[in-house]
Parts: sequence; C-alpha cells; structure tokens
Amino acid sequence: MERRGFFQRTFTGLLALLRLKAQPRQEELRDLASVVLPASLGRLRTDKIADDFASWLRDYKAGAEVSSGYGNLRTQVIGPNPAAHYAEQLNQLGLAKLGADARRAVVEKALADAKIDRIPQRPNGRHVAADLLAFFYGSADGEDSLYGVAIKRDDCRGLANSGKRPERLT
Repeated sequence: MERRGFFQRTFTGLLALLRLKAQPRQEELRDLASVVLPASLGRLRTDKIADDFASWLRDYKAGAEVSSGYGNLRTQVIGPNPAAHYAEQLNQLGLAKLGADARRAVVEKALADAKIDRIPQRPNGRHVAADLLAFFYGSADGEDSLYGVAIKRDDCRGLANSGKRPERLT
C-alpha cells in the first residue's frame, strides 16, 4: 500500500512538472501580446490579455464536453491542450532581444512559415501567435474592440435598454 502511494505521488509530480515545463513563460506571452494585439489597447491591457490566456491554458481540461450547438445530437469534446509547442515556438521567436519593428517581422515570418493565413475560431495549437489572437477575438472584449462599441455580449442588458445601440468605445 505504501509503495503504491509513493509511486502515485511520484508519477503525479512528474506529470505536473512536465505540464509546467510545456507552459510558456508569462513574460514571453506578454511580449507576444504586445506585438500581435492592437496597439490601441495599450501595454497594460495586452499584458492582462496575455495573463488571461495563460490562466485559460492552465485551466484547460482536455476531453471536457462542450456545447454541441442547436440541432446537433452528438456530444462534442475539446481536444488536447493547444499549448504543447508554445514554449518552443516562443523560444524560436526570441522577442525579448528584439526591437519593436524586428518583433513584428519575426512574428509575421513565423505565421507565414506555419502557413497560417487566418485567425482560427479557437486556439488549436498550430502557432501561439494565432492562438493568442483567437483567444482575444473570441472573447467579449475582443468583439467589442473589433467593432469599436461596448456590445458586452456576455452581459445581460435587460429589456429596458435592449433597444438602445451599444455605446462607442473611447
């Protein structure tokens, strides 16, 4: 009984260590966010979005059931964590040692090399830059930023002001 518990704890610890090693470093994600997200957001907001993306990756549960959508009878599950190659991709980009213009050029080349010509609907693991964009533009804040108005799709506005147009973002 004690041996089994020892091996279970050891194996669990090793798995946690491997998952931690596969996770990208926070500062690298923040640097990437400052390159790929709109500059109009400002560095504080791009850092927050990068932090939210990192939290989403940490909490990702492969195999979790997702909404199958109206009229679709099949239960759907999400695939493996897309972050498997993020640390390696961020390492290859080497953004920390580059200036602003060089950073953009390196990211553009990496996306072209990965043959990514559009933002995926949800992060899929092909490239961390595209997945960060998918994470942001798939969110309510990203949608608001895209349209320039406070749509707040995840908030309930109530019936009293349901006929009003969303306010413009400043």
